[in-house]
Amino acid sequence: MSAPSADRQDQLCALWHAFHALDEKREGTVQKSKLKVLTHSLGTVVNHPSVEDVEKHFGDQAVSFQAYADFVKTVVFQGLSGNTNPDWNRFDQVCWQICSGKHLSKERREKVLSDSHAFQVWQVFNRLAEPNRYPLVMDIEEVQFLLQKLVGAMGGQWVEADFQHFSSSLATMSVWQLIACIETKYSQGIEPDTVMESVTQLHRELVLDVVKEGLMSKKGHVRTNWKERWFVLKPCSLVYYTGKDQKDKKGEVHNPLPWRVELLGEKSREGKQRLLLTTSADMSYEMAAPDLRSRQAWITAIQNIIDLSKTGCSSLVKKHAQQRREVRDKRRAEEKKEEERKRKDSELMEEQRKELEEEKQARSEAEARLAQETVLREEEEQLRRELEEMNRQLEKLLQEERQAKKDEEVVRALQAKLLQEEFERREQLEKLKADQDRLLEDERKQRQDLEQQWREEQQRLEQLQQEREAADQQLQEASKKLQEAEEKHKKMMAAVEERKRWKPPGLAKLIQPSARPLITHRGLGAFTEGEFEIQKQKKLSEGSDQLLPDEGGVEESTPGDGGGQSQIINIQKEEKKEERSSDEGIGEEEKED
Repeated sequence: MSAPSADRQDQLCALWHAFHALDEKREGTVQKSKLKVLTHSLGTVVNHPSVEDVEKHFGDQAVSFQAYADFVKTVVFQGLSGNTNPDWNRFDQVCWQICSGKHLSKERREKVLSDSHAFQVWQVFNRLAEPNRYPLVMDIEEVQFLLQKLVGAMGGQWVEADFQHFSSSLATMSVWQLIACIETKYSQGIEPDTVMESVTQLHRELVLDVVKEGLMSKKGHVRTNWKERWFVLKPCSLVYYTGKDQKDKKGEVHNPLPWRVELLGEKSREGKQRLLLTTSADMSYEMAAPDLRSRQAWITAIQNIIDLSKTGCSSLVKKHAQQRREVRDKRRAEEKKEEERKRKDSELMEEQRKELEEEKQARSEAEARLAQETVLREEEEQLRRELEEMNRQLEKLLQEERQAKKDEEVVRALQAKLLQEEFERREQLEKLKADQDRLLEDERKQRQDLEQQWREEQQRLEQLQQEREAADQQLQEASKKLQEAEEKHKKMMAAVEERKRWKPPGLAKLIQPSARPLITHRGLGAFTEGEFEIQKQKKLSEGSDQLLPDEGGVEESTPGDGGGQSQIINIQKEEKKEERSSDEGIGEEEKED
């Protein structure tokens, strides 16, 4: 059971699901009678049954979720005493029972996920959902992160294109959409037990805040022998059990702030990859991982917990989720700025296009005026010719004709000026068009550079995937070699046991116990001292008979007897050496065992 954060965000998310399920009309409010029952149930599971009555607190007001959430935080959460240990998992279960019946049909309950595993997915959703945003949803990129971890836990291959295909139209996803997505899309062709085991693994990591767990050996403090323990590392503690089932808890270390983890040299005499965790000035734990890679992973995980405790954050999962959210928001803000810049550029181009059309319209109007003026000028010229024909003799008409000519020159000068201004405006427009073409070309080059970077990142990702597969192959080969070594060790131990049970053939017989049994190469107490003397005399007599075939052998009997005795003594020495060497060999084999 995991402790909630200081703001009880996970419990508020669970509370919203229950509130939303009770809001049958989707008006954003719930009847106080329903909230009264819900509040009493929640107060009971957190060991605080004497909560204030909802009807007395709200009176005749319609209760919204924000008002009810403030009420629960003030009355239920802050009303808990320091000695109470609320069962927050039961708190979630109460809210789950209310909302699951409203949204999960009976047909779904017969599909891949059981009700308990669907509840685990629901808790994971509450942990990763967008904070302080109601209705409660999960960002689509966070959904991608979760589904990618789930597919990896199931041993599958993540396909980015498939996810983008069905999520391209979705910006967020609700918990019921997430459960349906897991069951209908990411569970096809996979055993239900595998899917549920993977969901449980994600639940332990993301909800129970299990940073790392695994098998290591621990050296005792009183008896300095090594025993295998199952270690579970969380942001606030390190717990170790006798087995993976975590039923028999053997110890727990709290408060990681003063911890210090360090590497203990190379392998020990026992061949263990050791590390030392110092928890205080007078307490430390010596542990050993099965291999170098596992030891480094444990050291890194413990150091991350120590660094996390220095920041004051209580959950590594929430810290990483907040970091992903900040990166996502920053990237989207930059994308929004880029879209705004493109929109402004488009508006600027539209304004320039309109100005160009206005220029064209003005030019057409000028040309129309010029044509009209030309017509008028022709009419005046016709009139002038008529006047000349009618009043050739009149000086006044001649002066008027001269004046008309001067007026015509002024008009022509004005027309030349207008044509010059039009030419200058056309040059400005061509310059603006060249600038626009240059900006478009720069943008196209930037886009090509970004596409090239994306392709390089994609190739790097594929290379990392291949390296990971090669590392997995090496790990499998190492595991196979370790199994072969264990088989050889078992065969050697069996040979040692067989050698212990083997007894050399000889004069084995039942003997009477003696106060001081004689130890020979045939074992403890094979002969008594008296029996050994009798056997020795028999050997001496047999040797003397062989050395005396005639009288000439009598003179040589004395040195012959001495030679037989020395031979027997040498035989006894050889037998004692063999006995000591066999005892030493058995002792060494017992030590190696």
